[in-house]
Amino acid sequence: MNPNIQITNRSVTQSVPIPCENSETNEIKLRGLKVMLPHGGLPEAVSPYMVRLINKTGGVDGPLGKQFIAQPEKEKCFTEAGFDPLIEDHHEVAPGLVYKYRGKLDQDGNVIHHGRALWTITRLCATYCRFCTRGREVGIPPHVKARTRATIANKFFLSDEEIRQVFNFLEEHKEINEIILSGGDPLTAPQAYLTKIIDGLASLQQRGVLDIVRIGTRLPIHNPLAVENWHYELLARLKNPYLMLHTNHTLELTEETKQVVNNFRRISLATVLSQTVLLKGVNDSEQTLYELFVNLTREGIRPYYVFQNDPVYWAKHFTVPIKDAIKIWGNLRARLSGVAATARFVIDVPYGYGKIPIPEGNAWNVDYDQFFDFKGTKHKLG
Repeated sequence: MNPNIQITNRSVTQSVPIPCENSETNEIKLRGLKVMLPHGGLPEAVSPYMVRLINKTGGVDGPLGKQFIAQPEKEKCFTEAGFDPLIEDHHEVAPGLVYKYRGKLDQDGNVIHHGRALWTITRLCATYCRFCTRGREVGIPPHVKARTRATIANKFFLSDEEIRQVFNFLEEHKEINEIILSGGDPLTAPQAYLTKIIDGLASLQQRGVLDIVRIGTRLPIHNPLAVENWHYELLARLKNPYLMLHTNHTLELTEETKQVVNNFRRISLATVLSQTVLLKGVNDSEQTLYELFVNLTREGIRPYYVFQNDPVYWAKHFTVPIKDAIKIWGNLRARLSGVAATARFVIDVPYGYGKIPIPEGNAWNVDYDQFFDFKGTKHKLG
């Protein structure tokens, strides 16, 4: 973390180490560890590249500044209920491996349907989003003991033995055919470490143990200057890799970002998808989302999911009331072409099961006061 970055008159604090280029001093001053959440995670850490972009796009109150600059007075209300609402800790079956969406075998061991698992391999990001679902485990500095059971919360990276345990688990559970690499941001990991993991997953693909590998990242947005040739060449070792970009506003699609995305498509032969979180004060308007989806599609990036903001306690001020969100989505869907309207607006059900799609286009008479998840559990909408 560069200690020379400045926001208003706030004091400078050295933050956790993250990959970034050197930067000249400017008006933003990061508070680092001083504005961590009450449980000790999610420091204010922003790459110099993103700092410059924030300054160009409305400052700390602009759509990028709001995503990455802490608002301690709104984030400090700590409740256990908003700590791990997606119950990922409960579903960690091997170091960093969250197996929530289970496959199923018949009595003879044949696959009835496949499962998918998410593997958190680092707690570091090039920039920390203030609405991060995993704020309970990302960015926790070495001197702070994590309150979560998540393996990666207490270390920057997994050990060789822990990586072996994950690969052994995947070998033993043939119903798993898909892995999502996450964190933190996997692409911020050191080359040797990430190579070990990618090569292991590629080997599983070659032997028919694994089919699909997705890599979730915001590095091409947080700091495209940190993406190097080895990133492209490494992902090219995977069969049909999927790059899951997280994009919330069209101002994030700079020329540098678009070049990086194009390189992943051209060199890595990656399918690039975009996930978006609906955020109050950032992108909660029909026109803002329209411009984002049109521009994503223009760059060959397929809109994939739009998420209702997860109910983690530190991000409740970003939550758009669900009925307002449904209205925005319904109006937007009617304006988009088929190739730009590939995204689904979903609720990642708190303490439930599945990403539940919301009916779109105002085309159906729907009871929006309640819904059922994929296990039949009823949930009320607030």
